[in-house]
Amino acid sequence: MNNNEKILKELKAIANIYQAGNFLETISKSKKLLRMLPNNEFLTNMVGLSYINIGYVDNAKNLYLKMIKISPSLVSYQNNYANVLKGLKKFEDAEKLLKSIIEKNPNYIGALNNLANLKKQMRKFEEAIDLLNHALKIEPSNVLILYNIALCFRSIRKFDEVLKYASLINEIDPKFILADKIISEINNYKIDKINHFNKMEKKLIDKDLKDEDKATLLFAFAKANEDKGNYEKAANLLKKANYLRTKKIKYNFKAELKEFSIIKKIFTNLKLPELTNYNKQKKIIFICGLPRSGTTLVEQIISSHPEVFSLGETDQIQTLINKNFNYLSDSTKNITNDYKSNKDEIYKDFTNYIERFDKIKNIFTDKSLLNFKFIGFIKLIFPNSKIIVLKRDFNNNFLSIFKSDFQAQNLSWTYNDQEIKKYYNLFLDYISFWDSIFPESFIKISYSDLVNETEINSRKLIKYCNLQWNKDCLEFYKKNNSPIDTASANQANKPVYKSSLNKFKNYKDFFDLD
Repeated sequence: MNNNEKILKELKAIANIYQAGNFLETISKSKKLLRMLPNNEFLTNMVGLSYINIGYVDNAKNLYLKMIKISPSLVSYQNNYANVLKGLKKFEDAEKLLKSIIEKNPNYIGALNNLANLKKQMRKFEEAIDLLNHALKIEPSNVLILYNIALCFRSIRKFDEVLKYASLINEIDPKFILADKIISEINNYKIDKINHFNKMEKKLIDKDLKDEDKATLLFAFAKANEDKGNYEKAANLLKKANYLRTKKIKYNFKAELKEFSIIKKIFTNLKLPELTNYNKQKKIIFICGLPRSGTTLVEQIISSHPEVFSLGETDQIQTLINKNFNYLSDSTKNITNDYKSNKDEIYKDFTNYIERFDKIKNIFTDKSLLNFKFIGFIKLIFPNSKIIVLKRDFNNNFLSIFKSDFQAQNLSWTYNDQEIKKYYNLFLDYISFWDSIFPESFIKISYSDLVNETEINSRKLIKYCNLQWNKDCLEFYKKNNSPIDTASANQANKPVYKSSLNKFKNYKDFFDLD
C-alpha cells in the first residue's frame, strides 16, 4: 500500500467514525492527520463539525474564521461557519451568509441543504421544502435531500407526502435506514400496503449492517410487530435496539444528581421575594415533563387557541441559563448577582428569539421537556409565566420511552430500563422540590386524567393560562396547523384516544421493572 492509499484509508476511517457519532475521536484522529496534511479541507471540516456536535461552538467559530482567512474561496468553510452562527442563535447572520453563498454558487447543495435546515429551525417549513426541491433538481437521487423533505412534510403533518419521499429513498438506497424509521412511524402494519414489514425483516439479516443502522431498524421493526400484536417479539427487538444504543453511549447519572443537589442548595437559600416582582408583556407557557408523557397533547390543546403561538421544543431556556447564571458554582450569592445584573438582558434575548417566529402574538408555548429541571430559574426570569408539568404512570411512560429512538445527547438515559427508572424518580424529586419552594406556582396534570376527561382538564388548562375558552382547543387535530418536529406529529392528527393508557399490559410478562 503506497502512501496515498494509506492516507485515503485513514480519511475514510475518520468519515466512518464521524458518521457513527464518535466526535471526540473524530477530532483526535483528524488533528493527528492534519500534522501531515495541514489545512486539509476535509479534515478541517471534520474537526469543526465535531466541535459543533459536542457543543464547543466557540472552538468551531475560531477554527472556521481562521480557515476562511487562509482560504476565502473555499465555500465549505463559509457554509459550516453558518452552522456555527446557528449554534450561537444568530439566525439572521447565518441566513444572510448562506444566501450570499447560494447567490454566488446556485448549485451548491451543501448551502441549499444548510439553509433549508435553518428554515426548519425557524419553523418555516414550506420555505425549507422549496429550497430542498431546488436542490433535488440538481441531484434528483440525493437521499439526504429526500429525507429532509420527508421530515419537513412530517412536521407539517402531510403524511402521504412523507411516505412518498421515504419510499422513494428505499428504492434509491435501501441501506438508508432512516427512511425505514420514518415509514414505520406513520405506517399501519395491520394493513401494510407497501409490504414494508417484509422489507425490514430482510434488511435485518444483512451481516454488513452497521450497529447504528441496525439499532434504528430494530426500533422500526419493533413498532411494526406491535401493530401486528406480536408483543413478545416486539419486546425482544426493543431490548436488542436499546442495547446497541448503550454500547456507544456513556451516561453519568451521578452528574445528574450533583446538578440537582446544587440547584436544591441554591434555591433553598435564595431570598426569592426580592427577586420576583418583575413584569413584562410577553407571556410564556412552559410545558414540561418526561418524554412521552403527554406534553405534545397539552401543547396542541393550548396552541389551538387563537391567541397562542407554538414554539415547539426549544433549548432556549437552558441556553440562557448556561449563558447568564453560574449556577454550577454552587453559590446563592452568584445567582442573586447574576439575576440582578442580567434579568433585562435575559428577557430581551428570549423576546428576540420568539419574535423570529411571530412578532404579533404575546402568548407562546415552549415545550422543551427538560425545563422541569429549571423551574426555579424560569420563575426568576419570567415570574408571570405559566408552567405545566405532565406526569404519566411509570410502567406506561417507561414503555413509551423504551420504544423511542431519541438519539439526543440530553436523553442518553432513555436506552436502559434501570436508568429510565432512576431518571423517572429524579423527575419526581425535582417536582416535589419545586413544589416546596414555589407552592401553587405551577400546575401538575396526569396524562391519564387528561385522556379520560379531556374536556374537563382542557378547560382547566386554558383557565390556568388566563385564556378564554375556545372550542378549537378540543378539536386540535382538525384546527391546529402548528408544526410538530417529533415523531408525535402522526398522533397529533388524531382525536384523543385511550388505547395508549395501558399499553404496558401487553408487555408486562416481558419486562422486569422491580
